Amino acid sequence: MRVLVTFEPYARSISPYDLLSKINCGQVVEWGGRNKCVIDLSNCSSNALTLLRDINYVAHVSIIDQVINRDLNTLFTAAREVLSNLISNRDGTFKVIVKRMDKKYPITSVELAKKLGEYLAQFAKADLENPDYIIYVEVREDSFIVAHSTRDLFRKRREAIPMDWVNKVVGIVEGPKEVYEAMDLIQLSHALGIEIRLITNQLLVDRALRALKLNSLPRVRVMNVEEALSGVDIPIVLSMHANYNERKLIEVSREAFSRGG
Repeated sequence: MRVLVTFEPYARSISPYDLLSKINCGQVVEWGGRNKCVIDLSNCSSNALTLLRDINYVAHVSIIDQVINRDLNTLFTAAREVLSNLISNRDGTFKVIVKRMDKKYPITSVELAKKLGEYLAQFAKADLENPDYIIYVEVREDSFIVAHSTRDLFRKRREAIPMDWVNKVVGIVEGPKEVYEAMDLIQLSHALGIEIRLITNQLLVDRALRALKLNSLPRVRVMNVEEALSGVDIPIVLSMHANYNERKLIEVSREAFSRGG
């Protein structure tokens, strides 16, 4: 069994061999120096996945089912086979997640996830909020990786800011330099309903909106630094390399909102 393991952003400097030392088994099949690796667990005990999931800097774990040619018909067939093995008689729900590693691929992650999800919804019930299973597709330069995961295996159960606080949170991001970075932030704003203030070039954001086939989003705004900080009562600086981003943000938010901020 081969698994695709994604590290938390702050753990990009960690080697996958550190993972093997923690679970005391397995082999590294692929490691490109990025925040993910492929590990073979064939020589591991049945609790290896649980051990991986419990490592604090592991973000996601997916079980690889197939690596196929980059052909949509082949992808749809492979994904249906994976889903059928997971869900019988429509007993269970699913969600499709696509990660486009090859940014030159003409279909965006959102578009491909939508197309594949609509196709698979003929055979099982989709649930975008709390699915039983994840169908994970990674778009590479010459292949699709088709994998699956479960609700608990794919994502940790974390504490979070309550949804009724979201409208009080403003995200300020300095310097998205690539269109795909702006696209990710626009999709984050759209998914969570939070205001995102981008300190970047308006033309870059316009290109991202066109790529996503959106005219505009009222909660995504391009500003300079002074404008972005306007009206912010408690600025909190987060770093992709910080271990405790989420925990500290939740603590500060609770303290502020409990005072009626």
